[in-house]
Amino acid sequence: AEKEGYSVVEGTARFDQCLRGRVFAPDGLCKLVVNEKDGTVLGCHLIGKEAAEMVHYGMALVKAGTSIFEILQTVYTAVTFHELFKEAALDANSKLDFGVEWQEIFAILQAECDVDFSEEYLREKFDSIDEDGSGELDEEEMGALFGAMGRTVSKRIIANIMRLSDTDGNGTIDFAEFKAIFDKIACPKDEE
Repeated sequence: AEKEGYSVVEGTARFDQCLRGRVFAPDGLCKLVVNEKDGTVLGCHLIGKEAAEMVHYGMALVKAGTSIFEILQTVYTAVTFHELFKEAALDANSKLDFGVEWQEIFAILQAECDVDFSEEYLREKFDSIDEDGSGELDEEEMGALFGAMGRTVSKRIIANIMRLSDTDGNGTIDFAEFKAIFDKIACPKDEE
């Protein structure tokens, strides 16, 4: 996948992470190769005594372009090796900058493709709300900022954005942290 230009993360699960594996074949590994950009499963590696039982499901995930977020929403039958795909997806999710906790937020904030969220546009909106000039926004200011951008966002979503975006842990969002959100939700530009 990396040779084809993808930036990837890997999620792994040992066979002994599910009940069937602990009982019948503890020595094995399920690995998902995941596109770091959108969580799509690009590849699946299975090693172990019962790998043949799961290989077709791994191939189906890749062929369908399934994301780890879809895998995490899937209910797997108990006492099967297929539970390992969920464990591997959880491991991959933990390595993403914008994992499963962000998916609800992105669904709410998903940009209209006719809006250009350029750095200049975002900086103008950010600065207009940052009245004290501190260069940082608190929860109230974040809510006002999204409102100024034409996006009504609930207090719960704002609180989650603050918790997930505040990479330096100071309780506020600076411009770089704010821009990172919009870099992720902006529509992709057509490649020529």
